[in-house]
Amino acid sequence: MDNFAASNSTDALESVNRKLDHLMESVSALSERQQVADEIMVELVTFFQRFRDETVEGGKVNLEELRAATDVFMARTSEIAHTTTKLTEAVVTGLRDMTMKSEKSSNEHHRALRHLMQTGLRKAPLGSARIRCVFLVHMVESWDAQVDVYYAMKNDPRFDPVVVSINRAFPGDKAYGGEEIVSKALSAMKIEHVRIGMHNPDEAREMLSYLAPDIIFRQSHWDRDYPPAFYTSELSVARLCIVPYGMSIVQKFSHSDATPQAVSSWAFDQPYHRSAWRIFCETEQTRSYFKSFQHSDPEKLVLSGYPKHERLMKAIGHGEWPIEDGENRPFRVIWAPHHSVGNSWLAFGVFHIICWDMLRWAQKMPDVQFVLKPHPALFASLVEMNLLSQAALDDFMRAWQELPNCAIEEGLYAELFAASDLMLTDGLSFLTEYQLFDKPLVFIDSQRHVPLNALGQLALECADTVTSLAQAMETVMAYASGKPWGHQEERARLRQVMLPNQRPSAEIIVDAIADGLGLGGTPEYGFSLAADQAQKSFGH
Repeated sequence: MDNFAASNSTDALESVNRKLDHLMESVSALSERQQVADEIMVELVTFFQRFRDETVEGGKVNLEELRAATDVFMARTSEIAHTTTKLTEAVVTGLRDMTMKSEKSSNEHHRALRHLMQTGLRKAPLGSARIRCVFLVHMVESWDAQVDVYYAMKNDPRFDPVVVSINRAFPGDKAYGGEEIVSKALSAMKIEHVRIGMHNPDEAREMLSYLAPDIIFRQSHWDRDYPPAFYTSELSVARLCIVPYGMSIVQKFSHSDATPQAVSSWAFDQPYHRSAWRIFCETEQTRSYFKSFQHSDPEKLVLSGYPKHERLMKAIGHGEWPIEDGENRPFRVIWAPHHSVGNSWLAFGVFHIICWDMLRWAQKMPDVQFVLKPHPALFASLVEMNLLSQAALDDFMRAWQELPNCAIEEGLYAELFAASDLMLTDGLSFLTEYQLFDKPLVFIDSQRHVPLNALGQLALECADTVTSLAQAMETVMAYASGKPWGHQEERARLRQVMLPNQRPSAEIIVDAIADGLGLGGTPEYGFSLAADQAQKSFGH
């Protein structure tokens, strides 16, 4: 048995040494090439993955021999280019420390090794003259928040942007899915993208590593929306940048949240926020919310403004409505229900309470057109919470779509907003976004939702608030009959908050990233080219 264990240990050591030899051969070859640092990073990632699989997880390697192999590794890497010296020393120091702690389990070894690797890679300098930025898109409905940043990078020689379509799982969903929908939508917008729709987390993680990103943009801070390969802990091989998918307008995300903060830690103090290298804040109030938790370096909080607001405003004058007008143009209403239909979370949604009455109203009002614009998580949430059965929901959808004055629209919505006359909603982000179009907004107050923060209160001052569908119908029909829209003073104050800068926010974001990575300066191509490309891709 002892001879068998010794043999296994010797084999493991030889395997480690073979990997080290291979690594050093690669380093020697790569050192003569322009992108040496970048490619060494990729080689190190591959080495560590195999090292974990063949030695650490196997648990067979002798710790003394592993220390010896680590010493050999340090000696053999002493002549690596200066750009990677600090990384190499960090890797070796961490490996040696890890081998000294024999009481650790294999999983703990894995976590320590991964943390070591990620820390080293994040501190490494860029190995290329261009910044590789990966956009992980799971929710095309919110792509407006980042698309102008992508276009700006596409036309900036400092950047190499890559869009990736991935799966998602919203509350109520039974499994991850939807990547094919995202991919189809991106293709329709003529956006080249990489598809990572596999369900195996190791395979998805490997696919992302092949892209070797310097920067990663994810669309939301909710890890639960993503497959495990795209959790915060898995993305720290690159610098994380945050452009929020929507403005946060609530103080807390649950009635059970008893914390005394004026704003919710759920929206501003999650692991994704703490891990981020840069957070691009849409308003000064938003930046103050992040600062209030004191868990992040305030220097990483950039008052950029919100690309989504500017993208929405570009649609003004370019409206697209999914229902034919007929002889006379009817009054156009967007019905935008939120997915927080239960009582234990945000509790804004009232779809399950009013949907059948909305159907009857639409049936009686052929001269008013209604476009249902649901939150993408709404229908699954209704069924999951047993608020509507799948059969009942299917019946409603069928009856709604059979009406000539009704339609359902999902996906991007800027052109839909521009073509409409009024919005009827129970929250949340549309309470601010629709205000940019200077049209009546009617808010259905569930009277059970969590409290609003200062931004939410300001948005609510710009809307007509009702507490029943009967009140909503009366208010909507008054505007349909020609009632003038008010709230001009309140809306002017809100727009000042929502549009804090003169420069385009995408331009600010792109320059902030380049400056932070030491590639500042005026790009060869201006932002106007990015804007032109964006307009062409959206058919404007």
